[in-house]
Amino acid sequence: MEKLVNKKKYTLLHWITGMILLLLFISAAILAAFSKVSMDNLLAQEIENRQAILKLNVDNANTNLSSLQGYLYQHFTDSEEITMIETGTDNTKVFMAKQSLTRNLKKIAGWNDSLEFLFFYSPPSPDKVLLQVSAKQADYPERKDLERQVKEYIDNKLEKGSSLGRGYLLLKNASRGYVIRFYKIRNSYLGMCLDGRAVLEPLKGLASEEGCLAFLADVDGNIISQTEGFQESIDINNNGRLLKKDGEQYLQLNYLSEQGDFYIGTWTKASLVNGQLKWMRNLIAAFVAGFLVVIAAMAFSIRRSLYQPIRSMELAMKKVGDGEWDLAVKDDSRISEYSSMIHNFNEMVSEIKGLKIQNYENELAAQKSYLQCLQLQINPHFYLNALNIIYSLAEVHDYALIQEMTMSLVEYSRYMFRRPENLVTVSQEIEHVDNYMKIQKMRFPDRIEYQANISSEIEDAMIPPFVIQSFVENSIKYAVSFEQHNRLSVCGKLNEIDGELYVQIEIRDNGTGYSQEVLEAMNEQKPRDERFNIGILNVRQRLRFIFGDKAKMELKNEEGAVTILLIPLTWREDTEE
Repeated sequence: MEKLVNKKKYTLLHWITGMILLLLFISAAILAAFSKVSMDNLLAQEIENRQAILKLNVDNANTNLSSLQGYLYQHFTDSEEITMIETGTDNTKVFMAKQSLTRNLKKIAGWNDSLEFLFFYSPPSPDKVLLQVSAKQADYPERKDLERQVKEYIDNKLEKGSSLGRGYLLLKNASRGYVIRFYKIRNSYLGMCLDGRAVLEPLKGLASEEGCLAFLADVDGNIISQTEGFQESIDINNNGRLLKKDGEQYLQLNYLSEQGDFYIGTWTKASLVNGQLKWMRNLIAAFVAGFLVVIAAMAFSIRRSLYQPIRSMELAMKKVGDGEWDLAVKDDSRISEYSSMIHNFNEMVSEIKGLKIQNYENELAAQKSYLQCLQLQINPHFYLNALNIIYSLAEVHDYALIQEMTMSLVEYSRYMFRRPENLVTVSQEIEHVDNYMKIQKMRFPDRIEYQANISSEIEDAMIPPFVIQSFVENSIKYAVSFEQHNRLSVCGKLNEIDGELYVQIEIRDNGTGYSQEVLEAMNEQKPRDERFNIGILNVRQRLRFIFGDKAKMELKNEEGAVTILLIPLTWREDTEE
């Protein structure tokens, strides 16, 4: 009882405190996870809402572009002026066609404020006609630079086989960015140029928020236009992510236009987005505070109602463990379950006062008697054979062998009659087997080849006595024959199985091997008749008694009988002889 009590490392108070702290930790982890999931969900919802607003505004811009594109395409598809400019040879008619086409372009440019200018370019015409009209006043050098870039793009890209794709060209100069849309009508090109700021006009409502910027970028992420100077390029893969800029976090949202090869998007300060989530943080903080108050009240109640009464019982049980069997715990509790526990405890102490120690001593005596009984199951024929050998040696006056035989028999007998409950080292067991084999070699001169190969790692490992000798004796009895050269070997090594260290002993002979009946009975550990092999049964019972299911014994046949023993590694500094 004292040994068991000393193993307790914590008091009940410590355990209750630990459980409360564990409950707090688990609850805090759950709350933290819940808070994170909730905040992430709310943030995702906020991002989704902003993306929906962004998509709606971009769709409105696409609708405006589509209506303008449809009007231009319908108005000029069958234009005779374009045919005359491309193929006409009469200069007067070509001139008149240019004038007519210019007037039509001016009309369209006049009623659409988002247009920077409209243009017509005919590469196959003799003078490569380029017509440009706009209702706005624009910087002349900038306009001429745009004309040059448009012509270069058409001549070097579109006319040399490059695909129109969606027919958009994004340009940026020192002050502004432009989106240019091309239409190929027969062999000429009709197009419109929009200021990047005009494309971003539908996002004016979003960008008006403090801390929200709108941008227009090409498919490579290069910024073409933006409501405020922020940066020169973006990573389009960062859509829906928080990015850091100048020490502040921004939420980037970008949407690919269905009408053109460009992205329209926004940067929004994270503080503006997180401001929508403030109410959730306040709710979680209030819940945590209330939870802590409840836990504190529970802790006080548990200490007063459970810990203090159980502590009193625990002190009484310690006294019983120290041998105070006449102790009776006083019942002054108001808790009915605790009163019942005291009553049952007092009765239990009274009933086991004398029985526990007596039963324990009886069990030890029974175990000792069983081991002694197993040890006494020794084959008497061995001693008769040894005495016959000594007698034969005396007849021929071979006193040296008589002395060797006698000493081996003495050592063998001393080992056989040692205390059976003591373990021995592997080296002691092998020494005993060596003495046994010396006697057998005198019995079968030049007929037995014996070899013991034991790893130094296990020489001091502890094993039950006779576990090796029993199988060696079994091999001598059933495998040795006068008609053949008999071989017997014992090998031992350290083996690790599933992280546990074992002493592995292997005994081999070159005899006829185990019978099928022995293999089935021993490997299944259900012998039909315990009398048919008392030595092997003896070893198995002793191993099971000492080590339980941890020790293993395997019998098989491989050019003779093979026995493999797996014994849990055990060390002992002092071994009784």
